[in-house]
Amino acid sequence: MPNDPPFMSRLRSPFRWIAAQHTRPGGDWWEYGLVVAVVALLTAGGLLLPAGYYRSIGLIYILAVILLSLRVGRWPMLAAGLLSALAWDYFFIEPRFQLGISNIDDALLVVIYLIVALVAGQLAAQIRAQARKERIREESEKLARTLLDSVSHELRTPLAVITAALDNFDHAPAAVQAGLTGEMRTATQRLNRLVRNLLDQTRLESGTLQPRMEWCDARDLVNAAMEGVSDALDGRPLSVTIPDELPPILADFALTEAALSNLLLNAAVHTPPGMPVSLAAGLADGGRRVFFTVADTGPGLPPGMRERLFRKFERGNSARSGGLGLGLSIVRGFVAAQGGEIVIRENSRPGASFTIYLPHSTPQPERE
Repeated sequence: MPNDPPFMSRLRSPFRWIAAQHTRPGGDWWEYGLVVAVVALLTAGGLLLPAGYYRSIGLIYILAVILLSLRVGRWPMLAAGLLSALAWDYFFIEPRFQLGISNIDDALLVVIYLIVALVAGQLAAQIRAQARKERIREESEKLARTLLDSVSHELRTPLAVITAALDNFDHAPAAVQAGLTGEMRTATQRLNRLVRNLLDQTRLESGTLQPRMEWCDARDLVNAAMEGVSDALDGRPLSVTIPDELPPILADFALTEAALSNLLLNAAVHTPPGMPVSLAAGLADGGRRVFFTVADTGPGLPPGMRERLFRKFERGNSARSGGLGLGLSIVRGFVAAQGGEIVIRENSRPGASFTIYLPHSTPQPERE
């Protein structure tokens, strides 16, 4: 919609991938296979009929081409029209079993058949494509409205907390003011995470994300990530295990810190108050990769949920209300941008663990 404000335009960008799934000009190979199978089956059935029924067989071919156009793309459909015309000429029109027509009436009939089949197939394909575009548009609009409603709700909640705290701050005793300040700080951190997730998702969708690789200390990364979600981890003991001999790692500090923050926030969301969360780092695969593992003590992952969790706007069945469902999608995008991967595992105890693997190499000493 050209008159949409820029914010709505950005909101719709995550859904453009839907339309991209339907723009392959050549069609899938299975569509060509379906065309060949249908034409072969009709030809085999037609050979069982007497020779005088070749006009009826031509009508059956046309019907098959039109029906195929409802299932396959434009190019496979064109292949169906040409292949059925050749099969009709070779197997059923005199002289049979050779490409050639003995009289002008049958030649004209084949030409008309080919034109009708191609035009009818094209029209059916266009109708099908238009219906598909309409479904995509409606789905995109529905997702955009859902996302906008969710963003509005997520913004409204911390803003309401901040507004209420400010209204009562001036007339409150000093002890109460300290509590109100803490509430405003927590709400501000929640707002900051929401805005950062939206901006990060926009960067991933736009394809402009370029990692800036530098040598980083794993402890600095972990400390920065913990500080960013300290309010969410409140009341959940966090244990950190990092070997003293762990060397510097080559990574994008901001992207890796954001990925760890989202994993810690995800663990806090799914871990009941009073239950522990753990974070461990180290080397794997003989030192070829460095890993960061965040484990929670929540309800674990239901069957079939592992891959879905990394999709945009996808949230676990046990997730609390609120949130946009972007965190894990951003984690995978940031990790993949650095040549790494993220793996989900079930814990031996209740809960789940998320492990980030990044390529690792030993820092080379500088030459004089």
